[in-house]
Amino acid sequence: MHFSSILSLSVALITPLISAYPISGDSVNCRSGPATSYKVIKTYAKGHDVKVTCQTVGETVKGDNLWDKTADGCYVADYYVKTGTTGRVVNTECKTGGTGDSSMNGKITRKEIIARGKYWIDRHVSYSMKGYYPDPKGTSYRTDCSGFVAMALHASAPGYSTVELPRIGTQIAWKDLQPGDFVGTLGPGTGGSGGHVTLFLSWTDSTKKAYNTLECRGTAYGCVAYKRNVGWKDGSFTAKPYKYIHVV
Repeated sequence: MHFSSILSLSVALITPLISAYPISGDSVNCRSGPATSYKVIKTYAKGHDVKVTCQTVGETVKGDNLWDKTADGCYVADYYVKTGTTGRVVNTECKTGGTGDSSMNGKITRKEIIARGKYWIDRHVSYSMKGYYPDPKGTSYRTDCSGFVAMALHASAPGYSTVELPRIGTQIAWKDLQPGDFVGTLGPGTGGSGGHVTLFLSWTDSTKKAYNTLECRGTAYGCVAYKRNVGWKDGSFTAKPYKYIHVV
């Protein structure tokens, strides 16, 4: 009996302490990813304790962009988890997709380009020509339209300008566009606010007269999914489609 007690005590001492944190809001949703656009997996009641397995940056909720992955395998906004701090409580970064196997300026698949683009879209990254935000691997890119496209392509950080992007693209016909290609008013004269660029996601329908985009649209909108017509204009410039030189 004495031996059993000692053994139980020893096991207790070497077993890591697991910290659980109470939910501070009413009916807080836990989602499949770190943004409110993701599917609700389950809902926690106020006071329910959750174990945080990893944390990551996601959509900003009430001024807090940190999200916690719980032991239930879903993500909850850290704003609603009473951890006692506004910072991280675990050192593990969640793997949320979009990382892929590519290296900067290396070969990249269309699937990875779209996954990297959605990494910012899902987080509703704010638009700024002077701001920076990390890609899935932690490299910071400029948070304007061309910085976003460079990030999605895994091109040089902190990103090309609209003047420079044609250097890493081959102009193609509208009908040949595929997911991961980019479309924009690019080249000489489009610097600053003079040009714009989008990532091609898909055609809206079989007529191929409009397409679905991923883009950092502007200060009022941030990085969003949007829809544009073929041949859209920005000032005196007409948008043209391009294929990234390293896409495979």
